[in-house]
Amino acid sequence: MANNDTATSAFRSLAAAIRIIPEQFGTRTTKVTIRLRTYTAPVGESTATATTADTVLSPVPKVTQISEGQRGYFGGGVLASATGELRVGDYEIGPITQEFPGGGYGPTDLAPAGGVTARPTVVLEGDEFISGGEEFEIVHMDATRPFRTMLLVRRVRQGA
Repeated sequence: MANNDTATSAFRSLAAAIRIIPEQFGTRTTKVTIRLRTYTAPVGESTATATTADTVLSPVPKVTQISEGQRGYFGGGVLASATGELRVGDYEIGPITQEFPGGGYGPTDLAPAGGVTARPTVVLEGDEFISGGEEFEIVHMDATRPFRTMLLVRRVRQGA
């Protein structure tokens, strides 16, 4: 049986409309931004940031901490301030509506290609995250269901 693209698009549009309701009631207060930094030379050398492209996800997806994580060099945030331990926490982001005409996000929108001169991260800002946001890397992306994508992210080196 063939996939009905028209019906799939209609259901994805409906899912996006429903997913904006919690945001309108003020229950989704963690801003989620996909950030892609490109550099003038390979990352790690004496490089300067050539460009930074940010995509703020809308509607705001649910962000759930699923583990406090392990001790790690790139740990931080409120937990580090409270306990003095650097911990690298794991967060689940989603559901995020998959791409449809007029909205949604495709896998390359959520996880742009990195490389020797590009560094993609996910920035979480608000709630328990420090002012200005904290950067995370995508550990796993599940886009196997027809109406949603889920991201698993882990805290990484902050900034440039």
